[in-house]
Amino acid sequence: MKHLFIKGKNNSEETLILLHGTGGRETDLLDIAATVNSSANILAFRGDVLEGQQLRYFKRIHPKKYDEDSLKNEGQKLYDEIKKLFELYDLDLNKGFIIGYSNGSNIASHVLLNYPLPIFGAFLMHPAYYSEQMRDIDLSHLNVLITAGARDFKTSAGDAFKVKQLFEERNANVQIELTDGGHEIHSDELMQGHVFYIQKRSAL
Repeated sequence: MKHLFIKGKNNSEETLILLHGTGGRETDLLDIAATVNSSANILAFRGDVLEGQQLRYFKRIHPKKYDEDSLKNEGQKLYDEIKKLFELYDLDLNKGFIIGYSNGSNIASHVLLNYPLPIFGAFLMHPAYYSEQMRDIDLSHLNVLITAGARDFKTSAGDAFKVKQLFEERNANVQIELTDGGHEIHSDELMQGHVFYIQKRSAL
């Protein structure tokens, strides 16, 4: 799995893990990362799966039905890569924070709901998790911000609230925010992500 690593400023111990949406690449969320925390290390991943000419993190049968084998295999691969690269670059996993958009937020949800990843938080934009793959895992250490657009016809606000429930059932601290936008990343989401990050980082 291809990745991009950018060393943070002032010897920052915090790391943002970036996961793009369908059709994106590892550089897509750099501006968003700079808004959330301009000093943090960056570890950005490129999806390995092609849907037509578009890169994704796992295969799907149609927009609301995943290829469950692909989801399981690619989720394991991403989890293993995160662990390996945090060790390689001498990063503190407890100070890791995921930023995922659309397909990136869905693979992030899968990894967090199925693997013991001790990061302190995640910012999930426009998620919709249609899989039954979930483990009985304690996420009481995890702070999650979920954002959704009221006019999003790809992943609805209802989808986002279902994701919120999945995390809350596993004891995560979850906040959800709605904008009046569609599936695109709204400027309000960036400010919400920045404020959320600052609040949760201060508790580390």
